[in-house]
Amino acid sequence: MQKETYKIISKKKRKAVDIFYERYGQKLLAYAISNWKTDEDTAWELIYKTFDSIIDNIEQYEFESEKKFSSFVLVIFLNKLRNHYRNKKRSIETISGTSLEFHAEPIEENQSEDSSQMKDLKIELAKLEDWERMLLLLRAQQMPYSEIANYVNKPQDQLKVYYSRLKQKITKSLTKKEEVSHG
Repeated sequence: MQKETYKIISKKKRKAVDIFYERYGQKLLAYAISNWKTDEDTAWELIYKTFDSIIDNIEQYEFESEKKFSSFVLVIFLNKLRNHYRNKKRSIETISGTSLEFHAEPIEENQSEDSSQMKDLKIELAKLEDWERMLLLLRAQQMPYSEIANYVNKPQDQLKVYYSRLKQKITKSLTKKEEVSHG
């Protein structure tokens, strides 16, 4: 039986990168290339940033199993991917030899309303179980149900139903809150 990755990391940080590479590298690479259309070099850069981030902060977390740790790795990697594309979008773009910088939209009056809605959404998400939040996050990334089933330990056939019910539940809660605040 293999020793859990997270246990190896906390004891043998030097060997951790090799183990990460062996257990997660190719899977994360394939995911980044197929689902995010990332080039291989960028994907590897983000994979190693993910590994470094986890290795540096592993003492802050406890995991029940390798499966939970795998889910954690995927979420960290998804965050790295999202941040990469967000930063790329904001970086200086060159269009026909002219540099243009991305500028944030000016603050508008309705932005405080948006932050209130975001707070409500965060509250609703916090009420969910870990696997439910993970299902919503991974579906938002267009991950197929067959892959999600590996991370949430639920039958693939049932995930569509769970996903639909979760969306309805959150939408209903947010709609009620909005009606109360406006009514």
